[in-house]
Amino acid sequence: MTPTFETALAAFNAEKWSQASAAFTTLYQADQRPELNRYLAVSLYHDQQFLAAEQIAAENDGAYLVSAEWFTWRITIALQNQQFIFARELCALPQAASWQAQELPRIVTAEERAQTALAATQRVIAKQFYHLGDVPLREQQRRLLRAHQLPLADFLKGTQYLLVDPFLHPLLRATLLEELFRLRVKMTVQVHWLDEQQHTVSTAQLEGVFAGSAAQQALTYLQEQIAQNNPGLAANVRQTLNLQLMMLYPFADKIVTHPRAWVDWLAGRPLDQSLPESAVNQIKTWQSRLAKHLETLFAAANGEKSEN
Repeated sequence: MTPTFETALAAFNAEKWSQASAAFTTLYQADQRPELNRYLAVSLYHDQQFLAAEQIAAENDGAYLVSAEWFTWRITIALQNQQFIFARELCALPQAASWQAQELPRIVTAEERAQTALAATQRVIAKQFYHLGDVPLREQQRRLLRAHQLPLADFLKGTQYLLVDPFLHPLLRATLLEELFRLRVKMTVQVHWLDEQQHTVSTAQLEGVFAGSAAQQALTYLQEQIAQNNPGLAANVRQTLNLQLMMLYPFADKIVTHPRAWVDWLAGRPLDQSLPESAVNQIKTWQSRLAKHLETLFAAANGEKSEN
């Protein structure tokens, strides 16, 4: 018999956690609404299914920004899984401003406990993180995920080192830089960028990958001019465009100087005839450069051997 929300909630309130988690799992499989996500994640946590609780909660982090109580539960689940960097990023969100003072001390305490209780594990994670560029791309991605279990100080130390590592895939360097934006830390870092030069970046001046002018214009044009008539093509272009904007971070506005033409190129549409030849050449040059990095990325995703 399929459980109802009322019977699942009754089990939750009665602290029958195995029963509640089973009932909410069934309900959530049929309807992934935020309320069910919250109750399922907390039920799993109480049932000591900590990893499953984190996996479910991570499907809709925004669902926990509705109240102090639910926000505390999201932080609690994250900390139980040593997801310290994520917890800090969540606290740094503008929507969480009123709860930050309450939750940050909990994160600091959890980090300190992990440094003591999991000292050996933390050292391994840190060492592997700091040497990210020494391994194939798929392993780089795996190690980066594990690095979120590091305390903030160790994560920042490794990130500053990796941002100038020329052997790291540019998408991962950009990911690390965006992490600094999401953490809202204020520091000056050196970044080895796609032009093979080092650039000085103030993290306090960073914005989100898709918040820049070029990104906004490109995405708007894609939606208005292509998605309306060919949603399948628009979805493919959006996927590639997202990855390109990520790799170009934080200098996309300097490279994508003609956002509409950039999107037309990706969509296989003719470029505006009034576009200067220098602009066309810039698009061709950068599309070729980015395509090589994407090829490496897709090869890694498909389990193929490829150079970084």
